[in-house]
Amino acid sequence: MAAHKIAPPKLRSVQDYVATFGGGGLLPIMPGSYCSLLVALPAAYGSLIALWPTETMQMYYGVAFLVFTIIGTWSCTHVQKNWGHDPSVVVIDEAAGMSLTLMFPMAYNGLALWATAVLLFRIFDVMKPWPMNIINDRTEAWAVMGDDLVAGLVAGFSTQLVGAALLALGIGLAM
Repeated sequence: MAAHKIAPPKLRSVQDYVATFGGGGLLPIMPGSYCSLLVALPAAYGSLIALWPTETMQMYYGVAFLVFTIIGTWSCTHVQKNWGHDPSVVVIDEAAGMSLTLMFPMAYNGLALWATAVLLFRIFDVMKPWPMNIINDRTEAWAVMGDDLVAGLVAGFSTQLVGAALLALGIGLAM
């Protein structure tokens, strides 16, 4: 049961704005991908341009993960009453899942691994392999968030494995 398309709703409450990530979920095509990219951009800037330490970026995304997960679950509980189980306009779950992916340190070892982390998260989120598909079939608010959090965890571990494999092969990871 993938996210279903609904007519763009009018945003009337704080929960509506939170669930749609400030209205970003109302974009006509690929709102989840745009939200994921928006959340991931500070990682690219911070690690590749500003050269912020990886630990700083991990802390930033750890806090973002907690905040997005808590307020996302709260908002989903409210918007499901009017919009259904998992409408495509709800993208706060992508923000939480992408934040979880970016808590893994390999995502900061060059542009290629940052892009790998973003791409893997989107692939796992859209394709929903096991166990994400089991969680996605549930109708509770936690499940709207849960499948994306598992996708974020799997994408983070996968990015770590890709980075470790590249290192083992002697392939440099800088930009």
